[in-house]
Amino acid sequence: MLQLSALLTALLCGALQGAPPPPPPPPPIDGTWELTRIFRSGAARTWRAVPIDSSVYLRLTLKTMPGEWIDGRLYRRYHGREERGKIEAGPLRGTGRYIIGADLEYPVSQKARTAAWLIGDTLRLGTPFVPDADSLELRRVTTDAPYPTTVLEVVTGR
Repeated sequence: MLQLSALLTALLCGALQGAPPPPPPPPPIDGTWELTRIFRSGAARTWRAVPIDSSVYLRLTLKTMPGEWIDGRLYRRYHGREERGKIEAGPLRGTGRYIIGADLEYPVSQKARTAAWLIGDTLRLGTPFVPDADSLELRRVTTDAPYPTTVLEVVTGR
């Protein structure tokens, strides 16, 4: 019993002296994300599957780097036109949200920035990556997952 007490005392003293904490788990935003739903406002509620070549499609790959900045790649199809670019992102401290930015070429060249937040295993984005959208919903996929043929467009009633 004395040995157990001495062991517990040694462990407790080590913890009080500033033993390093275990490394944090990988950030939940890391990975590959694919657009699944585009939300738009309209007169009547409805939804439909839209071919990705007649709409805008996104796939993001994100990786958190030391210092909490996020590096990544963007694959985007704007009505069939492919574009690839670099993503720069970072957390908005204390909010659980992120800012994601990328250079876009279509419909006009622009530096797009949007807010992003996680809801379970779903990533929600603001609007700049898809013109006329109210928000976007992306799901986690494997890096080598095949590209879908359609994306779901959801119209919410006003």
